Amino acid sequence: MEIFAANWRLAAVAALFFVGIVSRRTGVAGEKQGRALLAFVFNIGLPILIFGALAGVQLKREHALLPVAAICVSLAGWGAAAFVARRFGLPRIGEGAMVMCAMSLNNSMVYPFAALSLGAAAFSQLVAFDMGHALLVWTVTTVVACKYGGHADDIPVLLRRTLLAPPLWVLFISLALNLGGAPIPRNFLHAVLLVGQFAILAVPLAMGLLVSARGLRRPEVISAVALRSGFGVLVGLTLVWLFGLSGSGAAIAIIGSAAPIGFTAVVLSSREGLDLDLAASAAAISVFLGSIWIPLAMFFVPH
Repeated sequence: MEIFAANWRLAAVAALFFVGIVSRRTGVAGEKQGRALLAFVFNIGLPILIFGALAGVQLKREHALLPVAAICVSLAGWGAAAFVARRFGLPRIGEGAMVMCAMSLNNSMVYPFAALSLGAAAFSQLVAFDMGHALLVWTVTTVVACKYGGHADDIPVLLRRTLLAPPLWVLFISLALNLGGAPIPRNFLHAVLLVGQFAILAVPLAMGLLVSARGLRRPEVISAVALRSGFGVLVGLTLVWLFGLSGSGAAIAIIGSAAPIGFTAVVLSSREGLDLDLAASAAAISVFLGSIWIPLAMFFVPH
């Protein structure tokens, strides 16, 4: 009972996801409000959180290895999804949507739980893992989506937009201040981290407003979910062994590798004319399952 009493806030985060679902079904709020919340988190909340977590934390070996691990997980998912999609005989747009699901890690779903249960050092490792994935999304994943959608001419425009993303630049600034030994007061960084932690709580609510239940009976949808989290965790375990990770670094690598399908898969599938029903339905199932297993997994991360 003590472990649940000490982590009651994690249950509150999970509850926000279901509040979003109920709000959408009752017409109180919907997709427009969900996208607005995610835009707020992406442009304001996440940069604040990254600065508070990285600007003053002591950087270790894991901060260099975890971004590489995230990139390896996404690339392995690309190959596995392409193989499975062809076994299903899916058309190009179906294969592209399945690849997007396997390559897109929804670490934003992990953030609110991690922000409330992990210390600054472990949370900074999660940020490092996610930034490796973000770098891949802004480059390779975007190019892959364009190739499957037959819109290769959009690549320069997409890269210009994504490389100007606020979280990416705040990451670089935070690391520069950290490595340069900038004298930032600890109390200030702690206050920034708290503000970021509260802002990130908008994520589960937004996801509840955005999920869709269409196409849930399609076997390729279930396969996409299994590839993202099931195959992902196997790749994560392999990388932990290869990189010699341990403690919180190993836990973050495994949890991040098994993260639900990112909404990037839905956004890119929509933009590039891929199978949006497959991507959205798989993301809905994956996020629902993530709202159950992620808070439980946080109990096992060394603090």
